[in-house]
Amino acid sequence: MTGKVWLVGAGPGDVGLITVKGKAVLAAADVVVHDRLVGDGIRALIPARTRCIDVGKEAGHHPVPQADIQRILIKEARRGWRVVRLKGGDPFLFGRGAEELEALKEEGIPCEVVPGVTSAVAAAAYAGIPVTHRDYASSVHIITAHAKAGGKLNIDFPTLGQLEGTFVFLMGLNALPELCQELVAAGMSPDTPAAVIERGTTARQRRVDGSLATLA
Repeated sequence: MTGKVWLVGAGPGDVGLITVKGKAVLAAADVVVHDRLVGDGIRALIPARTRCIDVGKEAGHHPVPQADIQRILIKEARRGWRVVRLKGGDPFLFGRGAEELEALKEEGIPCEVVPGVTSAVAAAAYAGIPVTHRDYASSVHIITAHAKAGGKLNIDFPTLGQLEGTFVFLMGLNALPELCQELVAAGMSPDTPAAVIERGTTARQRRVDGSLATLA
């Protein structure tokens, strides 16, 4: 009998930000396939009887390629297990959850998505920065600042330079100088307020403020 896969968003780091449903699905799992960005507090919620498979990636180092992750999910589900694919943040926001869902559907594997709290909003909120504000920002734009290995940033800076609202760049620390330079070149004022938040929503969260001219 084929099992089932749940794509679960673990939230941005604070163990209290996993959803009630996500926590319940995790407690019932036979197998958990988890990312590097899933913190120790979240992993502590996994029952001792549950088998864990670490498929974590970090910049420039992907010990388990994406295609292999998808094969693991399919294989474990076909064994009849309840499989949780535990991903940092939300499964579909720059998390490759869409690719995994497509692969599972192609193989006829039952699958359910459990959305998660994304750092794109939560990290800023924990730092006291609202991504929208009635007086200052009526829109928010979420952009990945992570390029494929050896590639360039795939960002339409000229278009961004014409937009208003809040820009949230995820995974952008290494690209910070380029981001600031390109936004100014696209027409944004060098005095535009900007901030960097790292390790968002955790006890080690750090916020640095500045402008496009000074932040890097």
